[in-house]
Amino acid sequence: MADIRAALRTFYDGEMTDRASRPVAPERVQRLEDFLSALRERDATSVFEVGCGAGRDGAVIQRAAFDYTGVDLSATAIEVCSTLGLRAVRADATHLPFEETTFDAAWSMSTLMHLPNDDFGIALAELRRVVRPGGIVDIGVWGHTENRDWSSSDGRFFRHRSDETLKEELARVGTIVDFATWGWLEDAGHYQWARIEVPSQ
Repeated sequence: MADIRAALRTFYDGEMTDRASRPVAPERVQRLEDFLSALRERDATSVFEVGCGAGRDGAVIQRAAFDYTGVDLSATAIEVCSTLGLRAVRADATHLPFEETTFDAAWSMSTLMHLPNDDFGIALAELRRVVRPGGIVDIGVWGHTENRDWSSSDGRFFRHRSDETLKEELARVGTIVDFATWGWLEDAGHYQWARIEVPSQ
């Protein structure tokens, strides 16, 4: 696991500055706008992001007048976010440095699919712990029609889940109130997104 995280840090530290200038996919832009609308409807004020990266989503969230906090494994990501005026700390998704029910909502895109073994489940438990009852959590990951582990040529580890497997695991956080896929590839890989509501009790 240490090697997997080290490879991730090395990759993202090396390309984070370039990532800051890349456009965000239209579907993700729309999902973020929908997320912000849902927060306003719920009178939410604080948002937490796992895998803040170059702060592209965080900047949008903060401009929308929400109290934003992000975490990332990459030290370079934290530096880039700081230059944007975003509150961001270096931390692992499986060990969040926050008290219970600190945030009204959470957002995590293209991050949690990198976790090996049962770390995904641990990260989900952490998200449920730091988001208040009744809050929402939006999660997006790359998945597949079959469950599989693989590593890219740059050394990054991926765990892809089928839609049904992902839904079963996300149920650890709460009730899935929306689920969608897009970006289907020839090998059946595709992007998976879900909105989960944390139980009120």
